[in-house]
Amino acid sequence: MSIEPRARVAPERVLPGPVPMAPETAAQQRVVRRICARVAPEGMEVGVGELPPGGLQVWIDTPAPLGTQESWVLHHRMAREVALVGWHCEADADRLLVLGWSAACLHNRVRLLQSGLRRLADFEHTAQRAVQLDGLLGELSPDDEAPAQVAAAVCESIERRLRWPERLAELEGYERSSGLPHLQLLLAQVAGLETKVASACEEHLVMARVLARAVCEHYALHSDLRRAQREVLAETRRWVHASSMIRGSAGPRPGFTGGGRPHMGLAERRIAASVINHGTPRATPATAAPRAGHLGQGEGAR
Repeated sequence: MSIEPRARVAPERVLPGPVPMAPETAAQQRVVRRICARVAPEGMEVGVGELPPGGLQVWIDTPAPLGTQESWVLHHRMAREVALVGWHCEADADRLLVLGWSAACLHNRVRLLQSGLRRLADFEHTAQRAVQLDGLLGELSPDDEAPAQVAAAVCESIERRLRWPERLAELEGYERSSGLPHLQLLLAQVAGLETKVASACEEHLVMARVLARAVCEHYALHSDLRRAQREVLAETRRWVHASSMIRGSAGPRPGFTGGGRPHMGLAERRIAASVINHGTPRATPATAAPRAGHLGQGEGAR
């Protein structure tokens, strides 16, 4: 009996698996998801995925489809908040596209951070809210709560009012960079300003904690809450206005007179140092033409 030879079976073809996501893309997804989740109504799921040409796409996951107008409004609100970080965004009623860094958006973030620093230089509103327990008198009372609990609740409330701590926390763990030198320098400026804003916010929270505990201590002496608030506020106004150390966090450095290069923080130096100088070579001192202003100063000095 003849048996036909068994045919050779071709080896099973292994399909390529999914390409692993780059670490910087995964970090960007986390940041975008945090921002969009803050903007979306409570209980609404937000989906974030890679965009094949590059970038991210954001959509809203709901059991029932949203109306066109409501979806359009939500996606544009998300686009506005994400663009404040510095990304170029495009939105419609179906989804939000998060593309690369935008020089215009980064310049806008620089202006926002500088404006925030100017506002954070004023501690008066924080002092008043901390002494008044920031409207929490109906919920907290020095009779019922320990001073530490009162101070923690006041700090939490003031932190929400400052808004910057929450927004800066959304960027935690994300290393921002760009292959374009001018965008990298803008990112360095943004990182430095964010560090200063975070330090200024921390000073506000330290003040709020100290003043809230002081109100509790004064209240423990005479059990008169209104009197304790007046006493602490009167003491506060003297040293808040005289505290050049606190106000110096948002103002010029003592050694910086306005000319030359401003002070650079560690984050700014670290990012700016990675930029390759693609400009024209610098002129040597022998061939460099003196400035007109310097000529005038030299003639006047003679």
